[in-house]
Amino acid sequence: MKYLEKWILLSTVLGLLTGIVVALFDYATNLTLWAFFSELFSQNVLWIFPCVASALLFAGFILSRSTEPIGSGTDEVVKAYNQEDGRMELRSFPEKMLAAVATIGLGGSAGQEGPSVYAGGIVGVWLWNKLRRVAVTDQDRRILILAGAAAGIGAIFKAPFTGIIFALEAPFKDDLAHDALVPSLVAAVSSYLTLIAIDGSRPLFSFPSLVSLNLVDIGASALLALIVGVCALGFIFVYKTVRKVLHSFSHRFYVKALIGAVGISIIGILSVLLYHRAYPLGISYDIINLSLASNTAAGTLLRLFILKLVATSLTLGSTGVGGIFVPQIVMGATLGGFFGQMFFPSRVDLFVAVGMASFLAAGYKTPLASVAFVAETTAGPGYLIPSLIAAAVSYAVTGEASVSEFQKLRDEVDISAIVHLRASDLMTKRVVAVPGDISLLDFIEEYLFTYQHKRFPVVDPEGLIGVISGAEVRLIPREKWFQVKVSDVCDRNFTTAYPDTNVQDVLDLMDSKGIGRVSIVDRAKPKRIVGIISKTDIIKAIERERLRTGT
Repeated sequence: MKYLEKWILLSTVLGLLTGIVVALFDYATNLTLWAFFSELFSQNVLWIFPCVASALLFAGFILSRSTEPIGSGTDEVVKAYNQEDGRMELRSFPEKMLAAVATIGLGGSAGQEGPSVYAGGIVGVWLWNKLRRVAVTDQDRRILILAGAAAGIGAIFKAPFTGIIFALEAPFKDDLAHDALVPSLVAAVSSYLTLIAIDGSRPLFSFPSLVSLNLVDIGASALLALIVGVCALGFIFVYKTVRKVLHSFSHRFYVKALIGAVGISIIGILSVLLYHRAYPLGISYDIINLSLASNTAAGTLLRLFILKLVATSLTLGSTGVGGIFVPQIVMGATLGGFFGQMFFPSRVDLFVAVGMASFLAAGYKTPLASVAFVAETTAGPGYLIPSLIAAAVSYAVTGEASVSEFQKLRDEVDISAIVHLRASDLMTKRVVAVPGDISLLDFIEEYLFTYQHKRFPVVDPEGLIGVISGAEVRLIPREKWFQVKVSDVCDRNFTTAYPDTNVQDVLDLMDSKGIGRVSIVDRAKPKRIVGIISKTDIIKAIERERLRTGT
């Protein structure tokens, strides 16, 4: 099957399935649970703590049972793409989605996009499992999870272009995942069409049309972006500090859940007492509407920014399951509304849009997706240019800081100085290989903890039979580690090179497969492993050559 034909077919199916799952998730969280409980909290604040505590306890219990205890669905997809060769745990999918419904629907401060991205990634892995023997390769798994992420964003926000760009930007802080472009495009459009067939095509927010801009607007947008960038750094610091403190305080999920629930409940009660509604809890789209209103006091928006920042940090820093994209959009809207009310009361809508785009660009390192989100969800193309300028400014202010632990800088290695070398010139000849007949528990204790490589070659008496990493281990329940053999779970679809393979070709193999080590085998006896070459070996060789030549 040709490349375009294959990906148009696969991505269309992926988008359709993801759109259905996201529509069900949206209905469960936004239209049923949160619609009910937000009114309940406004009427009786005593309900806030038991509801939030129940949600965080349930979510914490689910994460404690998962081999991937990550509360942000987007981070799980990014980690799978960057570190796990596209592997994701399928069995915990229903439980994690229920945990996300509980977290958001019962008052946790989180967004729907994280679980939607996660759902798309899982659908992508499920499709790969169904078709791996007939239509897809190992590399296709990584592409499918990003295309699924694009479908998730495209559906939940009714914003397919945002989905495409976000999926390509999310894995890296400074680049795009170019290999997933066409699949992401088709999947995002397919999921969007599926969602609007179910729920209609109205935009997410109601912004007035922006008909004119001047240099003052542009300059003010850049100034706001500087302020937002600094505030985003503050949010990143608070969020990661809360997460670190809670995890160091106790490893018991119920302790972290109860501490988080107490803090979130206090915030919800304060909001109800001050503003008659628990604005910082749940999805908080109402805060964006408040930010746009001409009669909202600037001080109110500043207080809501602080409350939303703390509520989000406590929710996702404890045991909550949900996205961090939407909370950043909401915080950006409050800062933009505050700035507009203080200095440009007649242009508040412009600065709310600019605040949304610049905060997300700063916090998640996704400047293009941030601008696309504002353009699509506001149905206001006039906001595009100031948002683009502001996103660039705030992105620069925050540097490499990001709310995500799993985003990485794109590896760029200039090998021109060693392009004449072969794998045999750089490889490590003392290979640490894992016997296939030992248990997973022995592998963890004797190899994984001792040598701390990400991937190990696996051998039997006849030679190389596969590779194994922590990703394969996590797919097996802990209680079975002592009885399952390494040979039963190792990845047998591995990549090898020969001693005479050019270094450039070895590096291309690493980049195409998303791996950092390649086994070098004898060309005459392909099962006989003669060495290992890693990116570290290549970088060391480049540094030695630079020192030798003084360049």
